Amino acid sequence: MALYNREIKLSEAIMSHPSLLPVVDRLGIRLGVGDATIGEVCDDRGIDPDFFLSVINTFLDEEYFPVNARGTFTIEKTVAYLRKTNAYYLRVQLPNIDRHFKSLIDRSGDDNNLDMLRTFYQDMRMQMTESLRYDDEVLFPALSSGRVEVSSESAVAGYMEVEEKLHDLLYFFVEHLRGNYDANLCTAVVSAVFSLERDLCQNNRIRSRILLPLISGATAF
Repeated sequence: MALYNREIKLSEAIMSHPSLLPVVDRLGIRLGVGDATIGEVCDDRGIDPDFFLSVINTFLDEEYFPVNARGTFTIEKTVAYLRKTNAYYLRVQLPNIDRHFKSLIDRSGDDNNLDMLRTFYQDMRMQMTESLRYDDEVLFPALSSGRVEVSSESAVAGYMEVEEKLHDLLYFFVEHLRGNYDANLCTAVVSAVFSLERDLCQNNRIRSRILLPLISGATAF
């Protein structure tokens, strides 16, 4: 069952789930929505409310599966959303972790294993950046031009691996961090990594439950 429908106030949804903030921005909605319902906000901005609701419900609810995906979604809309998501990772979330990690190491001395953790993060970052580059240079142009002969591995699997590595990095911090370090900056790094992991996990559901059925449906014709 969907968490949200057209009659719910968008402000209530955002206040209940702050993780929706970057999602509604990717969908073309800025803050200052007043007390308007989701349907009213979408109508006012020319956004398909069914697409909007399916994205946010898929993003929030592990059990939710959009019904009639092929009737609600198009390759064009889904690729546009994923492009904005990738840009957010590349321009906001990864640089934010980079800055926090550098500050943490610069201010924590040498008697710790932070360099090892940063090396693991940098390897993960490189893999994620490569997946983002593949999307923007290969996958999305192919889908947008109607060449939909792509595999689930190219569309989803790489991001699943990155999600697992982000989880591992958090595990390393929680259980294996050693030595002296700046506690406040360490919290900033872990919080930023957790935010990226959560966003990526939720967005991987969108890839699996929305993008892949669209690709399969298109290739069936």
